[in-house]
Amino acid sequence: MNAAQIHLALNHAPLFLSLIGGGILLLGMIKKNESFKNLSLYFLIAAAVFTIPVFLTGEGTEELVENLPGVNENAIEEHEEMAKISLIIISIMGGLALIGLFIRNKASITRILFSGLVLLSLGSFVTMAQTAHLGGLIRHSEIQNGATANEGKEENEEDEIKGENKEAEKLGKDSLRQVEKNERMDKDDDD
Repeated sequence: MNAAQIHLALNHAPLFLSLIGGGILLLGMIKKNESFKNLSLYFLIAAAVFTIPVFLTGEGTEELVENLPGVNENAIEEHEEMAKISLIIISIMGGLALIGLFIRNKASITRILFSGLVLLSLGSFVTMAQTAHLGGLIRHSEIQNGATANEGKEENEEDEIKGENKEAEKLGKDSLRQVEKNERMDKDDDD
């Protein structure tokens, strides 16, 4: 597997792991369920761990796609900047979740820690979602400038029709020229 394949295979994992982990943690806090709280910490740590290979393969993926046709160079830079912000937020979240595993029996500290983790999981989900969106803009022209796939299809069909009309017009002119040329040649032969 190359860097792009690894990047594409893993890039959604941190996004959903942080959202699910934060949701389970919130549910555990509301229901005062220690099992849910513990499970959520593992989800949040996993989100941070999965972010590492995604981030590290980003540069290699850029090298593979930056010169391909249809690649938006500005989107690569925006994606890279947002990925750095996401990495910081999700790393802090993962580190605090790891600390939470060791101090989960200290109720006064964990209440504050868990509240912060819920906010960080939401923050990491939002930043990772934006990073994923910007990553999609690199190659998927159908989502650039707010266009939908159907709008792009309609525009392509209109362009094809215009192209066909221009081609028919050109053929018509060429045919007319050929007829005029043949008439001149016939006239010259008659003389």
